[in-house]
Amino acid sequence: MRRAVCFALAVVLAAVAASAQPGQLQNALIRITRGFDGRVGVCVQDASSTACVNGAQRFPLQSVMKLLVGIATMDAVERKGWRLDETVIVRKQDLSLAVQPLAALVTGDGFQTTIDDLVRRAIVDSDSAATDFLVARLGGPRAVQEVLDRHRVSGVRFDRDERRLQTEIAGLTWRQEFVDGAVLDRALAAVPEARRDAAFRAYQKDPRDTATPLGMAVLLQSLARGTLLSPASTRRLLEIMTQTVTFPDRLKAGVPPGWTLAHKTGTSGTWRGVTAATNDVGVLTAPDGRLISVVVFIADSKASSENRAALMANVARTVVQHSRSAGL
Repeated sequence: MRRAVCFALAVVLAAVAASAQPGQLQNALIRITRGFDGRVGVCVQDASSTACVNGAQRFPLQSVMKLLVGIATMDAVERKGWRLDETVIVRKQDLSLAVQPLAALVTGDGFQTTIDDLVRRAIVDSDSAATDFLVARLGGPRAVQEVLDRHRVSGVRFDRDERRLQTEIAGLTWRQEFVDGAVLDRALAAVPEARRDAAFRAYQKDPRDTATPLGMAVLLQSLARGTLLSPASTRRLLEIMTQTVTFPDRLKAGVPPGWTLAHKTGTSGTWRGVTAATNDVGVLTAPDGRLISVVVFIADSKASSENRAALMANVARTVVQHSRSAGL
């Protein structure tokens, strides 16, 4: 209960701070994002202040949702008696789609691993098979959302696993046979372009599996400050997030020596030149121990992947500069 109350209070305080007169950092963020192709949402928060651009708009999470699965799994360790060292077996029927390095390790007898390893793979490698295995074991997407609801997380939604999300974006409905990549590829190739167009447009407007920059920044602050999970779970999850290997040209590229970044990226596919989601969210730790949550969401952009990554790196660089000189 104490954690939930703290989180709710943080949301209120953040909303007040975000609505206040823009400070130097907020003005800098506005300059960085002005005129960029697509919708850009940014939110930066420390213990005492918040600076946001489009902080209340909703943006698709894509693989940032895997961080939510990690949080729900740690919550299950605390509340349901799960053990991170518990042995589990991932079988062929448990596989997902798209990015899933784990699939190469799953033989006819399955692949034996641990809950901790699956959380690490889901966040560090953005492995969809590891993610969907955990979602199923938790009891489905609704179970993940229930964890967020219990902690009074505002502005963040978890509605689908990777299997269903990614196939629906492409105009398909998930079928178990799609665990065979060749079968899925044939099905995707057979989707009429008109249906693919309609599905993509629907995804751009869909409130499911989305978050506001402000909601995500508050969630990250709560995680970093230990009001969301136990100290042990907090330490382990943040440690895993510092090992993220995906898209080092985004926020990580703007982080100088002496600072650390615990983060999770997310990226959609591109359809007709438009990338629906390019994301990076995380917690910056300054050399003096200050904790700063940084969220950058880019939606519906025709900009190159390099330019999208450069904007994110520029946000991180700007946050560090302002933190050193005048605070947030």
